[in-house]
Amino acid sequence: MNFKLRILLLIIAAFATLAPVCVLAGGKSRIATDTVVLNQGALVEVVGENAEVRLHRVSSNTLEVEATLNNEEFVDFYTQSLTSEPVRHYVISATTSTGGETSANSIIDIGLPDGVQLVVRTTNRPIVVDSISVVTASLVTTKGEISVTGSVGNFNINTTESEVTVQGVNGNVIVVTTNAHVWFEGVVNDGTSSISTTNGDIAARLENGSDVLITAYTRNGDVTVNGGSQDVTKDGDVATVAHRIEDGQGKLNITNGPGAIHINPDTIAVFDGDG
Repeated sequence: MNFKLRILLLIIAAFATLAPVCVLAGGKSRIATDTVVLNQGALVEVVGENAEVRLHRVSSNTLEVEATLNNEEFVDFYTQSLTSEPVRHYVISATTSTGGETSANSIIDIGLPDGVQLVVRTTNRPIVVDSISVVTASLVTTKGEISVTGSVGNFNINTTESEVTVQGVNGNVIVVTTNAHVWFEGVVNDGTSSISTTNGDIAARLENGSDVLITAYTRNGDVTVNGGSQDVTKDGDVATVAHRIEDGQGKLNITNGPGAIHINPDTIAVFDGDG
């Protein structure tokens, strides 16, 4: 066989061997969309694996979903209306099948009407909420940051080993994470809210209009109120806080340990080790 031809065949064979590996690593992407008219107070469930979930407000009663499925041959995606329109229960699901646990992921972007009940459960990716208005919202992920800004409703937020940011929320908030910081900024004037982490710092800035009793507990961590030691009691490595703003109509309970707690700090840079 001609020497040059043999070299060419060897090169072609090499590329043929690599091709399946490249497809598996990079995979193909696909965009899936859906719209559905929701009943007031409808339940919207989002179930994901390796799925980032982004939610924003729409002014109509029509939910809009756009899902980007990366390495889509390993992503099982579907939407389902469990009642006729206007729908009272709607499910969005993006899970990974065998072989895609590390290579496949999704980004689910949802335009959410006002006044729904929201449940989000995902893994290994963030949940980002911007300017929605819900009755209640349960946001759960593992090893994924959660951010909620400019929103209305009662939020139950739970993650692990990832930061949580809550800013400008009108409603009660329950935040639980581990090994990560929590940043809270907003008005608390009724009901009960709570923030909990371990091995991370908590900063809570109460904005004008707050009427709240703040109780806090930590060990092995710095504690400040308004930049000083006001209403801080220390006993060995344990520090507690009982700080009231106005009449204390609302309740905010903060627990940490080990880790710092800063109430009404000037900036987020109070986090230990952060610039």
